[in-house]
Amino acid sequence: MAEGSVPAGSRAGGSVGSVAEREQLDPIDVAVTPSRRVLVTGASGFIGSHLLPRLVSRGHRVRAMWRGREGPGRESAPGVEWLEADVTRPDTLARATFECDVVVHLAGCSSSESGVGLEPVNVAGTRNVLLAALEAKVGRFVYVSALGASPAAGPYSRSRFEAEDAVMSSGIEYVILRPCVVYGPSDHFVTAIVRLLRRLPVFPMLGDGTFRLQPLAVEDMVDALTQCVERADVEGGLYEIAGPDRISFTTIVRTIGEVAGCRRPILPLPDGVASQATRLARKAGFPTPITRDQLDVLRWGSVLSGADNPLRTVFRVKPLPFRDALEDYLETESDDTDRVEGYSEGGA
Repeated sequence: MAEGSVPAGSRAGGSVGSVAEREQLDPIDVAVTPSRRVLVTGASGFIGSHLLPRLVSRGHRVRAMWRGREGPGRESAPGVEWLEADVTRPDTLARATFECDVVVHLAGCSSSESGVGLEPVNVAGTRNVLLAALEAKVGRFVYVSALGASPAAGPYSRSRFEAEDAVMSSGIEYVILRPCVVYGPSDHFVTAIVRLLRRLPVFPMLGDGTFRLQPLAVEDMVDALTQCVERADVEGGLYEIAGPDRISFTTIVRTIGEVAGCRRPILPLPDGVASQATRLARKAGFPTPITRDQLDVLRWGSVLSGADNPLRTVFRVKPLPFRDALEDYLETESDDTDRVEGYSEGGA
């Protein structure tokens, strides 16, 4: 098993603007990295919008898979080959994986209320992409899961865990990343919180807000993903990665309010009311920073299961502090970014 990965015995219980300049602890020498043909699924979404230009700038030939829904990734990277396909339709995937060296699988569903479903996208969809990758003789499969993926948690976490099992038992060389909530320009998390703070006189807190997160800056996520594409020594690893700050959701909301200049009183909602309020808000078109399924995950706490952070020890990246990154990119982040609901192009 690769250094820094989650031990096998602990797996079941484990858990467009700019951002601040990153500090790599020991930058990887990639001058001799050969150009690869990389397929990115869910490429039109948030993470894809940051990953595509990075891969292109490194000299990789990038094929971006999307399913006909516009998103920030569609305008982020000139020179990318765009191809329309759908993970729930196996007949569309052969041409997507054709002659590719690496697949970066970002496409996923964040909510059982999406109308598409967690199992068809996250589990069966991942298996469909894996089968197409095997038939195309793809050399490596990079899967973006979620911190807290576990069979013991709610439907969302179980679907991510089952997809991980599919990847690990497929016979293809793989790397799995389990990130905490990823934030940055054009995201689905901070952007939704800012919009609620600006629209409402109080912020409706889902639950008591004491659960802790380790928010991960998208640029740090992209650093890790790029190395998963390029480095041979991370193969076979399942890596939990997160930002440096273990902070409560209440602290996150207050910090965002201070930085964005829209501080509001926080109104805690009881658990039962919170789940119902989230469902109604989504139906009414209000932005929600987390889905009801993700709320169930976050109540368990979404922090690293141990003291080690592979972002530092494996990928040699110093993760950005939450407030520092916010102060940099919120200055240029607009308030009109629409949340992509349900079946998200580019992960949750």
